[in-house]
Amino acid sequence: MRHSFSLSGELHIVGIVAILLYFMLLSVIAMMWIRIERQDETILNLRIKISETECSKIADKEAVRIMCLHELFERIDNLDNKHSTIYQMP
Repeated sequence: MRHSFSLSGELHIVGIVAILLYFMLLSVIAMMWIRIERQDETILNLRIKISETECSKIADKEAVRIMCLHELFERIDNLDNKHSTIYQMP
């Protein structure tokens, strides 16, 4: 028994359409993947910028704190000097 397989013209068209749809689907997936990768890069860059900004804010807060402490100690020293001159005068 011999079997001969022959496809009709309609099946050829269906096969070609299926292959084209498959490649279109792969293209869409690839474009979405590329877009997601770009968004990941953008998010990473934003995180780096935010962390740099936070570091500078922390440094600014630390500088203000040091300046306030310095001024506070100067005032305390000035008060000590005033009180010491009062007590020294008999």
